Amino acid sequence: MSIRNLVIVLGFSTAVSVSAAEPQYPIDPVSGLIMAPGWQVVNQQCNACHTSHIIPQNPGSRAVWKDTIDWMIDTQGLWDLSETWDPVLDYLSTYYNESGIDMRIFRRKPLSESQMPPMPSTNKEPL
Repeated sequence: MSIRNLVIVLGFSTAVSVSAAEPQYPIDPVSGLIMAPGWQVVNQQCNACHTSHIIPQNPGSRAVWKDTIDWMIDTQGLWDLSETWDPVLDYLSTYYNESGIDMRIFRRKPLSESQMPPMPSTNKEPL
């Protein structure tokens, strides 16, 4: 066996053993959230205002989740997450990241901002 083939085989066996060792977390039957570290904080924070079932429908990177939460704080009356910012962002960006979308469950990836329909203007005069 050549060194190149040995490296490929070793790399493959390492990748297999790492992925096989990754824990599989159950889904909470009530919230629908993955019961991984941090899920209870997210469950408490998010379910205070809306159902947590919308979380898997809106996956994103850490920056996307931060922007979304900032929008909720700025426009929807969400309180500052204070010391829970990092645990919430860690959980959401790890378990509900766009790269982790299971296309067997979802029919498509979320639309980009340029593909979204325009938001209604709040500055319109009544008819």
